[in-house]
Amino acid sequence: MDLTGKNILITGASSGIGRAIAVRCVANGAFVRLVGRNESELDFLTSELGHEKASYHIVDMRKPDSFPDAIDAIINRYGKLNGFVHSAGYQITSPLQRMSVDQYMDIFLVNTFSAFELCRIISLKKNYLIGDLSIVLISSVYSVVANPGMTAYCSTKAALVGGARAIAVELAPKRIRVNCISPGTIEDTAMTMGLRNQLAESEFDRIRKGFPLGLGNTKDIATMTAFLLSDDGKWITGQNIVVDGGYSAT
Repeated sequence: MDLTGKNILITGASSGIGRAIAVRCVANGAFVRLVGRNESELDFLTSELGHEKASYHIVDMRKPDSFPDAIDAIINRYGKLNGFVHSAGYQITSPLQRMSVDQYMDIFLVNTFSAFELCRIISLKKNYLIGDLSIVLISSVYSVVANPGMTAYCSTKAALVGGARAIAVELAPKRIRVNCISPGTIEDTAMTMGLRNQLAESEFDRIRKGFPLGLGNTKDIATMTAFLLSDDGKWITGQNIVVDGGYSAT
């Protein structure tokens, strides 16, 4: 999975899956443009990866009007992109009766609409290397299975997959590949650690037992992402690749 010389933009790069993807991409030879809101974490990761291999850029997924200028600044300084990974997102766990339209609008903006808008901007001819652009959108196993209290989150991730398929077909003539990865529960993320703190150990064990291969690790998702970004995945597009330790098969 050689990524030598590839210029890859990663949203949600300050923590969790996005951070692990950035580390893996650099290990495989890429240059990474880290996008997020947590400046201290992005600065720390950039220093860890090396300023010759990484740069960070403060962009709020709730402000799509700022995207064109942000992408222009990155392209003008570091050159056209070979890859784009959208890992930014968050989860709402709330019963249907307590949800509001404002909550739905906000989570769709961060998890879904921002991804589509960035795909639109990055797929402009001036922003990517012709014949060598791979887009990977991080969805969730909850794009294909349901869970009580997660109407908003499940909907955003299912919409991300549906939109990615349509974008993949539309952009295929430009030799742009677009795929989703849908992780199951990843043990070493703030989201899962927060959930674990909220539950009794017996309840968390019940969740763990729902995964035939156990809970995943951010490195598991980073590995699949690196494959899709590399030339080894050049004939894969429009897919939702579920990486969940067998959870959705049970």
